[in-house]
Amino acid sequence: MPPAECKASCSRINNIRVSILATADAAMEHAKVDQGGSTNRRLPSDMWTSWHHAVLQYPVLIRDQPIRGFFVTWRSMAHPHGQPIRYLLVTDWVASLPSISSIAGSLVGGFIMDAIGPRMTLLVTAIPCLCSWAFVGFAKSMAVLYVGRFITGIFLGIFSPVPQVYATEIAEPRIRGLMGAFPESAVALGSLLCYVFGSVVDWRWLSVLSALIPGIPLFISMVLLPESPQWLIKKGKLEQAEKSLRFFREKTHDVKGEIQSIDDDIKGADGSEISVLDQIKLFKKRENWMPVLIVFLVFMCGQFSGFAVVVSFTGPIFDAANTGIDTKTATIIVGAVRFFATLVSAVLLDHTGRKPLLIISAIGSSVGMVCIGLFFYLSAHGSVESLGWLPLTSLLIYVFFNELGYGPIPWLLSGELIPLAVRTLGNGVAVTAYSLFAFLIGLTFPILRNVMETYIIFWMYAVFSLSGVFLGIYLPETRGKSLVEIGQFFKPK
Repeated sequence: MPPAECKASCSRINNIRVSILATADAAMEHAKVDQGGSTNRRLPSDMWTSWHHAVLQYPVLIRDQPIRGFFVTWRSMAHPHGQPIRYLLVTDWVASLPSISSIAGSLVGGFIMDAIGPRMTLLVTAIPCLCSWAFVGFAKSMAVLYVGRFITGIFLGIFSPVPQVYATEIAEPRIRGLMGAFPESAVALGSLLCYVFGSVVDWRWLSVLSALIPGIPLFISMVLLPESPQWLIKKGKLEQAEKSLRFFREKTHDVKGEIQSIDDDIKGADGSEISVLDQIKLFKKRENWMPVLIVFLVFMCGQFSGFAVVVSFTGPIFDAANTGIDTKTATIIVGAVRFFATLVSAVLLDHTGRKPLLIISAIGSSVGMVCIGLFFYLSAHGSVESLGWLPLTSLLIYVFFNELGYGPIPWLLSGELIPLAVRTLGNGVAVTAYSLFAFLIGLTFPILRNVMETYIIFWMYAVFSLSGVFLGIYLPETRGKSLVEIGQFFKPK
């Protein structure tokens, strides 16, 4: 090559090199994390690192949630098989009693979590919760069975909000939806396992399995995770908070900057180490009571869409439909679709946002309930021999869309929206609402069936489900925002 051409070629190569370096520097600058924990656009390798890190944390983040899945599904699959308590299936209180007792647990759970931290809360409640299943599995009378379900409900209320709060506090904003949806997917996994085991064992062995299968991994995994960095910061344990945060962040992350930002936000909201009475006084501020009200309403919409009925009475619904489809097989299919839907939701929450998914979930759940009601309407007014597929299809539609938004979003929002300053009381109110609504829906379904046609009940749930559309319109979008930024939504302008 002639010297002149060689020089020109080298010059072009050097220009390309400079351009590439400049582009890389700009991308790295654009990818920096601000001190509030918020992120801008990230390099693909950084995004993959975050997702990979989140997947590695999945087994420990979900460790207690399969217990809740077994718990809420147990009633649907419990069948005596000749055991002494033959009237187990016809007592509605077996299904609804734990929901009312979990209210007591949720009222004290927030204070326990505030006093000893989310991680330690799970630790001290794990063993008693597992032991309470012994009352259920070895019950010789309905009184003992009630006691077991009542105690289990209390512990369910205590630790139900912990994984979501923990997940949202440790997650980076761009994958917080993914991390926050993990616990709900674990609940669905627990329900699926309960459907599977319940199809082959009687209710006593199902009670034992409900304690051991999720319980042993829960207890063993306690040593794997550090305490919540936000809780440690609130308690003034900044060195421990730094170690905790480094466990959950990439090596290049500005850990000290994020800690300082969280600490400033807590102090600015008067939320560091204040009494319960002072927390109550903080509810006078709009930025504290408004998030709690929103979470309360989202929980209400989700429960009044009839989810507690579908989960607790899946088997009896298929029995009542009398479609000829094997009930055990149908329930397992429902459980599998529910689990799949939670995984889809986990991926979409950080791509489409909370608002669109909540609206889609409300509409899809309503369609599913309308279809279920349609089958029972046709059954009451004519022949449905050719529509044996409709109940299962309708339930699958309902479960899929419900778990797409109504399932994970309320719990995710309880960790995102409720300020740390009032999180003790705020989460207590939110979980109390969840438990109360689940109790009311679970208890009233059998009662309503005695006073009105079944299809009317399902159509009522369909109407209630649509209320989530209007709530979703006014819901603030939290996708990709730090907890500090989310707190700005509700502060006076």
